[in-house]
Amino acid sequence: MAQTNPLPVPTGPWKSVRSRGRENRQPPLCHPPVLEWLRSSLRMAPLPRELISAGITVYDQENFQGKRMEFTSACPNIMECNFDNIRSLKVECGAWVGYEHTGFCGQQFTLERGEYPRWDAWSGSNAYHIERLMSFRPICSANHKESKITIFEKDNFIGRQWELSDDYPSLQAMGWANNEVGSMKIQCGAWVCYQYPGYRGYQYVLEADHHGGDYKHWREWGSHAQTCQIQSIRRIQQ
Repeated sequence: MAQTNPLPVPTGPWKSVRSRGRENRQPPLCHPPVLEWLRSSLRMAPLPRELISAGITVYDQENFQGKRMEFTSACPNIMECNFDNIRSLKVECGAWVGYEHTGFCGQQFTLERGEYPRWDAWSGSNAYHIERLMSFRPICSANHKESKITIFEKDNFIGRQWELSDDYPSLQAMGWANNEVGSMKIQCGAWVCYQYPGYRGYQYVLEADHHGGDYKHWREWGSHAQTCQIQSIRRIQQ
């Protein structure tokens, strides 16, 4: 059996304790050198990056220049970190959604693992020219291998329905009757729906762990939602 080395005990003015005829010298826990030794001995090393479920690095200048900051959790307002805007970013772990405004409001931008040197790398072909990214959060339910969504023709899960478990660059080309979707149920994973075919236009991130996975009206897709027009949809990769 392998032997382990005990933690070194610092020297100091320890009080004597007699036990079974022998004198043991034990450190009083209130002594300052011992407190410092305990703190340093119990200090934990940072977790390896592969054990972190989500990680993103943001920069205040394009092409990964300027001020930078790393995050492993949601940021509702980048200005509180002394950034006036996010102009480039790298996603090391997990999937994220960025927002045009603070407080997770405005247009949504799907951020999967990779590098984004400029705003147009994450905004894609949106209906409006948007260079702001002021808040972001991880997409915890993203699971590319096990994803399932049911789309409905009308609000409140009424009318024709269609269950999907794959990516569809054009719903109409695959047999959906029109260019609108009234409501959706997310059974597994996270999805991003697009206003136009070919994954273009407004993005709407829909997750199994939000609203209980039930989106009964298009207004629940996001604060920027102005129409129920959905013509392409895909799974978000973790």
